Amino acid sequence: MNILLVEDSDEVSCITIEYLQELGHRAVAVTRAETALMRLKNETYDAVMTDIRLPGMSGLDLARALLKDHPHLPVVICSGYGALNVEVLLGEPQPTVLMLPKPYDLPDLERTLNQAAAIRQAG
Repeated sequence: MNILLVEDSDEVSCITIEYLQELGHRAVAVTRAETALMRLKNETYDAVMTDIRLPGMSGLDLARALLKDHPHLPVVICSGYGALNVEVLLGEPQPTVLMLPKPYDLPDLERTLNQAAAIRQAG
């Protein structure tokens, strides 16, 4: 899959890009949600991975914008706050939004991306 990663921590971004490449995915990393939205106007991605806490627009606000403008695009929200519920965060169940608690390892990431790929194929 071609994945857009939105992460403001250089360390987390580098590790995640390495994981994604190891799993056979292509990935582009940006540090701001606003930059991600601009990239999505001109480029196609199979999934977006985003941290919750970002400078400027939050990852949750990015997820809301993506649900509105790209309703079939899988969104993986990565959170250092443990296993959070999408329904609690976004106010209702969202079948295209997945949660991935930090810190995650390669098997966690692979399992979540397999779910994202299934969502993408169904959309």
